[in-house]
Amino acid sequence: MVVQYYFVAFILSIIGTLIFVWRCKSDTNIYFLLLFLMIPICSLAFYQMSISKNLEEALVANNLTILCGNFLSLFILLSIVSMYEGSISKVFTIFMYTLSFLVYGGALTIGRSGLYYKDVKFKVVDGVSTLEKVYGPLHASFYVLILLHAIIGIGVIAFSFKTNKGVSYKSLIFFSAIEIISLSSYLLGNILGSKFSLMPAECLVFQIILLIIMEDTSLYNISRVQASSLIDKGENGFLSVSRKLNFIGSNNTAKVFFPELSKLRVDKKFNDKDNEYSIISILHGFIEEFMEKCDAEHSGKNEHEIHDHEHHEDEHILERDGKIYKIIVEHLMYQNKIKGYQISIMDETKERKYTKLLQQYNQRLEREVAQKTEHIQEIQDKMVLGIADIVENRDANTGGHIKRTSVVVNILIEEMKKDHMEGLDDEFCRCVIKAAPMHDLGKIAVPDAILNKPGKFEPEEFEEMKKHAAKGAEIVHKVLADVEEPRFQLIAENVAHYHHERWDGSGYPDGIKGETIPLEARIMAIADVYDALVSKRCYKDSMSFEQAFNIIEDGMGKHFDERLNKYFLAAREKLEAYYKEAIREQA
Repeated sequence: MVVQYYFVAFILSIIGTLIFVWRCKSDTNIYFLLLFLMIPICSLAFYQMSISKNLEEALVANNLTILCGNFLSLFILLSIVSMYEGSISKVFTIFMYTLSFLVYGGALTIGRSGLYYKDVKFKVVDGVSTLEKVYGPLHASFYVLILLHAIIGIGVIAFSFKTNKGVSYKSLIFFSAIEIISLSSYLLGNILGSKFSLMPAECLVFQIILLIIMEDTSLYNISRVQASSLIDKGENGFLSVSRKLNFIGSNNTAKVFFPELSKLRVDKKFNDKDNEYSIISILHGFIEEFMEKCDAEHSGKNEHEIHDHEHHEDEHILERDGKIYKIIVEHLMYQNKIKGYQISIMDETKERKYTKLLQQYNQRLEREVAQKTEHIQEIQDKMVLGIADIVENRDANTGGHIKRTSVVVNILIEEMKKDHMEGLDDEFCRCVIKAAPMHDLGKIAVPDAILNKPGKFEPEEFEEMKKHAAKGAEIVHKVLADVEEPRFQLIAENVAHYHHERWDGSGYPDGIKGETIPLEARIMAIADVYDALVSKRCYKDSMSFEQAFNIIEDGMGKHFDERLNKYFLAAREKLEAYYKEAIREQA
């Protein structure tokens, strides 16, 4: 059974090493690799000892077990130290290797002198080959070496527990278990002198523990490599957590940004339940939000449709202690697999403040430009209204016509807006109302004798009068060109040019008809005629509202656009109220 035990242990150790090689990464701890290579050799040595045929074969196997015991203990120590320091002093490494080789040198004297073994005999007990040994003075050096390795290893572990939060808490526990098992096995096996060694089984346990540690260590290596990369690239902070939201590590820049991170220990939950406003709780919230978004994107997909290498990231802006940070949360990827979550932290205080200052300057500049533009617009509008007022003052027959027709246009458009008439957007309405006072600017070119004639025009006089529409469009074009927006300029020109055109084509100056007449001119035509009907002129009395409405209605489809009739009727009450008030003011 003993021989079978050693053989099974040897086969299992090979399987363990193959698993390690399969899962081994380029950044795997070199001492882990040496341990996994040494363990099958150790198991093979015990198996060879158990099936030896003579003393010479048994001594070769025995020396191999001593070699493995020496260096397994050394590699365990160096693995522990490398986890704490990240890199090991060359002086320390060379010293420990030299010490191990010197101690092993004593074992090479076996069979040649009595320094290591005073006497050794080959025996076969129950089919199992073994050696009966009488220890010499050098054999004690083996115990001293093993004890020295254990003391240094345990000391480093204890110191890491207390001071180094960047070392995995779980890994420290596992290494402590390895040291305790290893030391106990050596001491008990050699003190009791048993022919049956527990070391092959112990090595199998080491392999299992080391595979677990290696899986976690790959994350810590990722964290260190990426953190160093970020430091080299610029002043960026970096931290990582596992898929179970356990803290993996952070670089020094992140700890400078957020000192609370220095208090975290690797493998502990990345959260601060006692303070929801702490930076740890805030970053934890960002990660949970990122997880929820990823889950939402993957909802409805089966497992085969979800790929670990899909890239996702979430960006946040965090203001804290007078600083502005950009926080990017994304998956922590390794070998195209999601291993956890990575947070990048960039101090954008200067950039953001500069951008904010620039925005404020631009906003102020925009306000000043808007104010200047508004002021220029006001001056321009007053100039246009001033010209219109001059024209109206020349015409003794139409006092107040400009003001009244502008009000009528406004009232009509309000009714049209209620009905959401097609093509009647807010900007169009604003432009028509603003253009209304300009509709008769062309009268400035009409001679006074014709403009102020109290009676009916002669045919040739009327022909001269009709020219004011086209002339008005020319004046509007010259006044507004390059100082007004194109749409308003066009609407104002159309109002001046076509407000005397008729739906049936009998109007002037161009005799166009139907929808060829711009909508703004059709609206102006109703306002112009209605005011002329209900207003008193030097050559006629004002007409009653009833008569005026009847004339307008009769003209729908001939003089006016019939589709505007319903808006004119809807505005009747407001129009009459306005003109009654205007009459009272004149009285």
